[in-house]
Amino acid sequence: MFTLSDAEFAGFEMLPDSELADLAIELDMIPGSEIEARRLLSDIIGRILELAQAEGLPFSKYDREDLENLPGDHFRALARAMDWPEKVDGFLKKGRKVYKHYEKHRRRSQVAIMLPLLLGALARHAYEK
Repeated sequence: MFTLSDAEFAGFEMLPDSELADLAIELDMIPGSEIEARRLLSDIIGRILELAQAEGLPFSKYDREDLENLPGDHFRALARAMDWPEKVDGFLKKGRKVYKHYEKHRRRSQVAIMLPLLLGALARHAYEK
């Protein structure tokens, strides 16, 4: 079972439970009445990886630095899990196509909004899986 590290979770400690609940609901998860943020986020990461494998994820040119700063093995594992290029340029090209779809059909997507914050944990999960 995947669990966020202390460093990965630190950025989410102040996030309102309602935003986590919205993200979980978008991913067809039903959050409990009492939200335990770290546990819910860890489960959400697993769902986002499943989403990534099924339909890709939205990335824009603004995500380049975040992708380049991932550990190489983690980035390559995420790219392989998604069956996307293992080079940042090719990865971003595919991600921009998904991003355009999100702009048209999922304008208020919590996945698109939260993805930059979750990217490191998502890539680590792909690597460990």
